[in-house]
Amino acid sequence: GETGTGKELCARAIHGNSSRGARNLVVVDCAAMPEHLIESLLFGHERGVYTGASQARAGLVAQADQGTLFLDEIGEMSPATQKVLLRVLQERKFRPVGACRERTSDFRLISATNRNLDQMAADGRFRGDLLYRLQTIKVVLPDLDARREDIDALAAYHADRICRRQETTPKALSQDYLECLRDYDWPGNVRELINALEMSVTKAGAEPTLFSCHLPDYIRIQAAQKAVKDQMRKGRSLPARPGSGTLPPFKVFRKDVSTRIEREYLERLLDTARRDIHQALRISRLSRSRFYELLKAHDLPAACSM
Repeated sequence: GETGTGKELCARAIHGNSSRGARNLVVVDCAAMPEHLIESLLFGHERGVYTGASQARAGLVAQADQGTLFLDEIGEMSPATQKVLLRVLQERKFRPVGACRERTSDFRLISATNRNLDQMAADGRFRGDLLYRLQTIKVVLPDLDARREDIDALAAYHADRICRRQETTPKALSQDYLECLRDYDWPGNVRELINALEMSVTKAGAEPTLFSCHLPDYIRIQAAQKAVKDQMRKGRSLPARPGSGTLPPFKVFRKDVSTRIEREYLERLLDTARRDIHQALRISRLSRSRFYELLKAHDLPAACSM
């Protein structure tokens, strides 16, 4: 799954709902392991094996005995470490640095990646034999963009959790706030959604309701642009006017569609900016004079300066 889709959360759910749930879940960030310390971190070391090793230390593989070892971002693992890991998976044996005897560990392995390991193996950047060992069961986590029906529930849950953590007023989510969330593409997936909610709760302060103005500008701008594009697509497929039997002349049709799209955009702009003239101008990138000219043309109430 892509970054931010909840791969570690999924791993914790698998571990917690299994017969190993009472044992350790050991999380290893493969992208953050220093190359020269990998074997010591994974397998542990004996006392005195190198400077500063004043006592023996169990490695992460040993700590996961009877539990689960979760290797996050395994696609970042170096070729040398991949080779070492392959043997551990095959034999369930490892040797701590400086030890004379091998030891065993009965662990379940869960690995995660945001990379295409099949392509990496084809390119020679990931061991094919290790990939075969990892793919006993493969779970693909969908992007948030592919499950937009979950956005409202996720937003409500995390907003409540964030408010409790920040010890602030519980927040209701307004309709325009939720519409902005639904109209955004979320390249950072659930992690980006949670970050946007944290920013919103902080910005709202003691206010009891979150509005679209509490969202970061880049989210509101993209949501407004998407709404206009959607409206334009709908306009292109408009049927003939009721009772006319035929389409109107092209110029009349184009002007009618353009007028309705302009009005739709202005209404959403005013709502998103909460009628703040400075916010509306920053989002729309219109000049002040052009902005007021459009408001007058569509008989919309003027925004106010805050």
